[in-house]
Amino acid sequence: MKLTVAGLTFDLSKRPESLAITLQFDGEQPNHFGADLAQAVPMRAGDFIGDTRQGGSCNAPEVRINPHCNGTHTESISHVVDELLAPHQVIKQPLVLAQVITIKPQPAAQNQDSYQPPLSATDLLISKEILTGALESLHEDVNAIIIRTLPNPKEKQYWAYGAQIDPPFFSNEAMKWLSDQRQIHHLLVDMPSVDRLNDDGLLSNHRLFWHIDQDSHELKETQAQHRTITEMVFVPDSVPDCVCLLNLQVAKWQLNAAPSNPVVYLPE
Repeated sequence: MKLTVAGLTFDLSKRPESLAITLQFDGEQPNHFGADLAQAVPMRAGDFIGDTRQGGSCNAPEVRINPHCNGTHTESISHVVDELLAPHQVIKQPLVLAQVITIKPQPAAQNQDSYQPPLSATDLLISKEILTGALESLHEDVNAIIIRTLPNPKEKQYWAYGAQIDPPFFSNEAMKWLSDQRQIHHLLVDMPSVDRLNDDGLLSNHRLFWHIDQDSHELKETQAQHRTITEMVFVPDSVPDCVCLLNLQVAKWQLNAAPSNPVVYLPE
């Protein structure tokens, strides 16, 4: 089955490319903010154990996970406000055009952009200049942006972000510019957060993207409630910078963030 959108043709019979990180409960896995690793243990109920290797009749693991810190996840505006709108409630279209771009963040000292709280000279930043340069030819029908940062080794799928690896993030000017692009409903990044790892709890870029006042946790009609942020994706080198077709698949969890599997169809 082929689908033509905005002059681009996509073959939906072909296997799409997944941008999700495979979460291995018994192996290496990504981690953010010092959270516990995701765990899967056999269910126990009376004499029953959900592990055939331990004599059980079937395998029935129980899972412990923090969607924000243990892998690819999609957030709604409720990450910052009190009222709950789950990601699956926000995503209205199963297929949208997305533009893949590759960016090399730079130390904050190399540009004049700002951030709240104030930047350190060594912070790795996606500045407005870098972002607008990469999106100079933003397709008018695109509703999602997928950002691959450099370097892009396969090991990025298992990095523990913290003392050893300090992830890049957006300057406030870059996020304000992106937020002003009203056609953009979904932002997908391969960093663990669009904000700095330690940001004094301000989440200034999240707030800019969703149009939330800095000190507010109230859901308002003036905010961009239809938008999502997907973090900790991995964009393999086999996916070129292009306009593609995105299916943003999320678990139907009534939380502000849920594990997700964004998949893309490349144009013919």
